[in-house]
Amino acid sequence: MARYLTHPSARSLLGGAFVAGIIGGFLFDAFLFAVGMARFPATYQWIASGIIGRHLAYSGTDFVWLGIALHFGIAVVAAVTYAYVGQIVGLLGRPFLGGTILGVAMNAIMDTVVVLKGLAPVPHSVHDIGLGLAAHVLFYGIPVAWFISRYERIPIPY
Repeated sequence: MARYLTHPSARSLLGGAFVAGIIGGFLFDAFLFAVGMARFPATYQWIASGIIGRHLAYSGTDFVWLGIALHFGIAVVAAVTYAYVGQIVGLLGRPFLGGTILGVAMNAIMDTVVVLKGLAPVPHSVHDIGLGLAAHVLFYGIPVAWFISRYERIPIPY
């Protein structure tokens, strides 16, 4: 019978959060592509334009990979941050609550960043706000929190 380590080491928590961030980023994108809020390659060019400017980002498909890297990098950093903060405040065992908080926070942060950088207008319709929250909570926050909560239970030998 396996025993479980319920407080993961920093290394295992980092690994779990990294994988969770990739999974969450993929699910988030899949949802946005499925409902027509995102298009390939324009979505990733738009993400890259936040760093290199619109003119360069939209000059061809050369910077699509930069947008993909930035998008998944943000997803991983947010998951790692959640894992460590969640461990401190006791959210790792409550993935639906923690994931909802993570998703709402990510939605607020990303909306603020894109509006302040002038990359998008303030979301003004209930439809846009609802889809943004659904994407961040249901397809990023909760899956990330759920994966991390399951990843923390590591079987160890006696």
